[in-house]
Amino acid sequence: MASFYKPPEELLEELGIRDPADIVIEAIAQHCGATILYQPLQGCEARILGSGDRAIITVNTAVARGRQRFSGAHELGHWLCDRGRVAFACTEQALAREWSDENPEKRANRYAAELLLPEKMFAKRAKSREMTFATVRALAEAFETSLTATAIRLVELGSYPAMLICSDQARRRWFFRGPDVPDVLWPHDRVRPNTAAHDLLLGLAEAAGPIDVCADGWISHVDATQYAVREDSIFVTGDLVLTLLWWKDERQLSDLEGEDEE
Repeated sequence: MASFYKPPEELLEELGIRDPADIVIEAIAQHCGATILYQPLQGCEARILGSGDRAIITVNTAVARGRQRFSGAHELGHWLCDRGRVAFACTEQALAREWSDENPEKRANRYAAELLLPEKMFAKRAKSREMTFATVRALAEAFETSLTATAIRLVELGSYPAMLICSDQARRRWFFRGPDVPDVLWPHDRVRPNTAAHDLLLGLAEAAGPIDVCADGWISHVDATQYAVREDSIFVTGDLVLTLLWWKDERQLSDLEGEDEE
């Protein structure tokens, strides 16, 4: 059996897993002392009960397979990162919202993303692909993963500068910037009217695919009105909208680099 804790990449290496099709979460969990069961659940997406060196993970059957796999991997993350606590029962909101503040849910989400979407496998499949939800859906199908986790990995490991923002009507819930997006660029605290996400949240329009918008609609920076970004926004669950921002026109980023050099 695997030791108490192993980073996802070390666990995959130990099991000789080299291809997305071989990431069988049920077998990986069993190797770590946890059995995954599937049944209808009320009030949560998944839960885990552990005692000693064994645990039972129960995953809700009323969701898509990609979400089931992520929920199972999320609970396995609890088992490997938070063992010693009595139990976790994780809601849909926890799986969708907990990607920013440091807490057990974020740790479990990150563990699941790195286990199901490992960097070595994901980066080569994401290389040179557009930073849009069409790409996210294709990769999510290949890895059998949720859209949220796949979009985060695309922003982290894709070929182009991008940011992922999760919002509801009241405020920005969390965001991730890619490694090529400077730290001085921050999204607004809440969705602005001149964005596709705003129209989605108010029910004024349906997701229309990627569009070019003024960077000022999303980015809080003194010069943002001078640039454009490509926005792709979709509903993911309940009241949450996910937005991919892609600096397809990289002038804003190159101009900021020029300012730093001066």
